Amino acid sequence: MRALPAAFASPRVRIALAVAALAALAWAGGLAARAAVVARLRAATAERGWSASWRALDVAFPLRVRVRGLAVDDARSGAAIVRAESLEVSVSPWSLLALSPAPSSVRLARARVAVPRAAAAAPDTLDPGPEPARGRRDERPVAPRVQRAAEAAARAVLLPARRLPRLALSDVTVSLAGRAGDADDPADTAGATVTLERLDLHPVPGGVSLEARGALGLERPVPFAFDLAYGHDDRLAGHARFMIPDPAADTLAPLALAVDGRVTQDRRRGELRVADSTRIAIGEVELRAGGRVARAGPAVSLALAADGVTPDAFARSVPRPMLGPLAGVVARGAWDWRFALDLDLGDPGAARVEARVVPRGLTLDLARTRLEFPPPEGPFTATVRLPRGRVVTRELSPANPHFRPLEAMDSLLVHAVVTNEDGGFFRHGGFNLEAVEGAIADNLRAGRFVRGAGTITMQLARNLYLGHERTLSRKMQEVLLAWILEHLTWLEKRRLLEIYLNVIEWGPGVHGADEAAAYYFGKDAGRLTLDESLFLTTVIPAPSRWRGRLDAGGSLRPWARAQMHFIGRAMVAKGWLRAEELPPADSLRIEVRGPARDVLFPPAARDSAAARAEAAGPS
Repeated sequence: MRALPAAFASPRVRIALAVAALAALAWAGGLAARAAVVARLRAATAERGWSASWRALDVAFPLRVRVRGLAVDDARSGAAIVRAESLEVSVSPWSLLALSPAPSSVRLARARVAVPRAAAAAPDTLDPGPEPARGRRDERPVAPRVQRAAEAAARAVLLPARRLPRLALSDVTVSLAGRAGDADDPADTAGATVTLERLDLHPVPGGVSLEARGALGLERPVPFAFDLAYGHDDRLAGHARFMIPDPAADTLAPLALAVDGRVTQDRRRGELRVADSTRIAIGEVELRAGGRVARAGPAVSLALAADGVTPDAFARSVPRPMLGPLAGVVARGAWDWRFALDLDLGDPGAARVEARVVPRGLTLDLARTRLEFPPPEGPFTATVRLPRGRVVTRELSPANPHFRPLEAMDSLLVHAVVTNEDGGFFRHGGFNLEAVEGAIADNLRAGRFVRGAGTITMQLARNLYLGHERTLSRKMQEVLLAWILEHLTWLEKRRLLEIYLNVIEWGPGVHGADEAAAYYFGKDAGRLTLDESLFLTTVIPAPSRWRGRLDAGGSLRPWARAQMHFIGRAMVAKGWLRAEELPPADSLRIEVRGPARDVLFPPAARDSAAARAEAAGPS
């Protein structure tokens, strides 16, 4: 071996060369690591149909990636999905030694994330889409994107919670894109947001802690804060506080929640289990909770129960702005409540929902109740609340020439409306669990909202007391008011249906069955044909869009006939119509003869057409 030149024999020189070699390796390794990170980031976004760019991307030893000015866009539409001033990911050195890189911390700051909203279907109650063959169970799977989202959620809840990387978010806003409203469904136009002022997931002695504060961007901002601790003994405990805006008092009312229970992760079996001993407190109301999430399916089950809930404790626990008109209802006694959900996405048709209220001497305190309920019979003035804050009144008495008692309406119309809007109306006690189960299955299969489960009683509560805002608190009010109407008032089913059919909107300024019969057909609600009854029934879910059901010549469009025929077949199945009385779909006909004809064919346009025909002379 040849001897090194004297200049390289010095220990100092050899050390310097070694350091230079290491620096060169680190530089080359940094370049390689940066190239790998860039390639992985671009591939991950491209897989989702997105494109990514950034102002700067740095990789530091041993492996810390910092991205500044990150922008992620939809590659097709160009819509912004992520904008982040700073994203920093550190990789655990131990995971590098094990040749399985895993993050040890993630920091995201000053970021905006937009989640696109799936398109909603037209609000018709019944959808004449594909039907399973008679006698055959519907085995259609859930929509692929629903399946993917559920699988990702199942994987997330099974991540080793006590070994998650440190997660620090600051000034991060997640927005759910809105959609354009219309006269029938004005809500949700602005979308919803969650703004995280701060979120910190970090290890603590004996487990892991999660703390956050921020605001929900709903109709009005709802500030919140929560903290959760998950220990090595599987105990989950924490508190949350939401400040609900009260516009009437110009204040914020607190909604306090607490949880204390056991949550176990069995990753070998792919299950997360919530012990039945878990307690959830909503103010003074305590719930027992239990449940399970399984990777197979995925599947979820949940059970909630409360005993001996008193009206006073409920009123003290739920902020007044969330109660709405319920704040004017005073009751005595107590009630128990049970709720259960079993859902397997591998078999959406097998979804099961249970919800029961068990009264314990529960009665209305009429002397202190301020909310006015309709009388069991006889005249009263109904105040009808419509979309976009509109309010109209209708006199339900012989003084109103369009008021019709239930027995004075054509039975074809009554049965068609009940079939389409609430087929189980005469069986349920305010809400229809079979319809809820069916709606869950259909919406999961479609991957979007195509079917609701509202009942006629819930719609009546909405029309008389609530209006048409789409919020969780308003839906809670609707369900509770429907239960009160059915169980605590003197109103029987036929009376509820009579009021409903005399107040619901059937077109612009058109309320009630007789106004609708006169507006569209120039006749009484007691003298309608089957075709006219089916048409009027299809108008109810979207009364401002009735013209879209007719072509330029005033004839029914094929899809409108299909919906009408679908309702007719359902009436046959219920025994409310003989099969031979239902014509084929392409034979269904109506002729608009009432004031609606002037909307469909404006007089000026008719006169112009007649003048052109006269000028053309005989053919």
